Amino acid sequence: MTPTTPARGLPPAGRFAFLAALCSSFGQTFYIGLFGSDFRAEFGLSESALGTLYGTATLISGLSMFWLGAIADHLTLRRAIAITMVLLASGAALVGLAPGFFGLFAGLFLLRLGGQGLAGHLAVVAAARYALRRRGRAVAMASYGFIAGEAVLPPLVAGLLGWLQWRSVWLLAVVGIVFGALPLLWCLARPLVGQGGDGASSASHEGAAVSSRRKLFVQGSFLRALSVVLVSPLVVTALFLHQGSLSERLGWSLSQVAWGFVLFAAMQALAAFAGGRLIDRFSACALLRVYLLPLGLGVLSLGLLAPAVSMWVMFAGLGLSAGINGVVSGAVWVELFGTARLGMIRGVYASLMVLSTAAGPVILGLLLDLTIGLPLIGLVCLAYVLVVPPLLTAGLHPVSGQRRD
Repeated sequence: MTPTTPARGLPPAGRFAFLAALCSSFGQTFYIGLFGSDFRAEFGLSESALGTLYGTATLISGLSMFWLGAIADHLTLRRAIAITMVLLASGAALVGLAPGFFGLFAGLFLLRLGGQGLAGHLAVVAAARYALRRRGRAVAMASYGFIAGEAVLPPLVAGLLGWLQWRSVWLLAVVGIVFGALPLLWCLARPLVGQGGDGASSASHEGAAVSSRRKLFVQGSFLRALSVVLVSPLVVTALFLHQGSLSERLGWSLSQVAWGFVLFAAMQALAAFAGGRLIDRFSACALLRVYLLPLGLGVLSLGLLAPAVSMWVMFAGLGLSAGINGVVSGAVWVELFGTARLGMIRGVYASLMVLSTAAGPVILGLLLDLTIGLPLIGLVCLAYVLVVPPLLTAGLHPVSGQRRD
């Protein structure tokens, strides 16, 4: 064990992952959405115009991750996180000072790129690369950071908006990022250097062959893992965006749905906690075969159970699979390919995930417009999670050197 490879794994890799993921909240939809009415009033935007503006900024930032994700491989973690925090702070400053439409768009793009994109990406890469003995639990720390942001920031912002203008809240975020998050992350990244303890030397022949994005797309193991890890973000985004239509069909009230999101967050946190430990004991590859089952049952419940019951089953099922997905999608790439090209590989995954979350609502919207019944949608979803993951991932195993202690 060399001095540059922390023997304990979780600290400080887990602490860095938690804080970086928490800071990504400033570029996440749940946070930016808190200011939606202010944006529309200030810049004279309709609901559809704001949605188009935000969707375009998200799509461009997501596609940018296809190339920018590799900075985790070519820059030290300290430099990469410093650049990320500068982008995030610049986006917050642009939004807070935006004189018009184009300033708002530029700010949203930087927020999405620095927050949802790079900050979350570096959190997971750092945990997966540098936590050698308890990788699953370290990656779970990144999930806790995302969940903590969702739980803490909305009520905090609501309180601040009670006595500050919305622009001032964004400028306050700039101060917090520059003078709080940046120096702390800089310090936490100090011991996290090199390519981690396993490096590329532990990769299989297939993993070692991944030296470019083009070669990545002809690797069977990458494509087979994608067939599983993209399902949860696609389905969750689709159902959450169309929650209004589902509520109308099933008679859910707004207060019931709000409590459903609380259940979703609780199940997500519980599953991330358990998932990290299961990965450490078995492997992320092993979990690929089974962890989507709660999601499939949750979607099926919409067409088979009483509406009042199906809502709780749906939110619980989605939360359980989403929580484990957040951990598995961080650890599985290390198990399959090693750490040397982890930034590039996960950057490609992050870009594809953005595209899948853009496609999910469109697909579900078309199905609902065509009056496809919820029972049929649920049966197709359950059939997929029962058949495809076990069939396509049965031959996936951690490469030599990637098993946990």
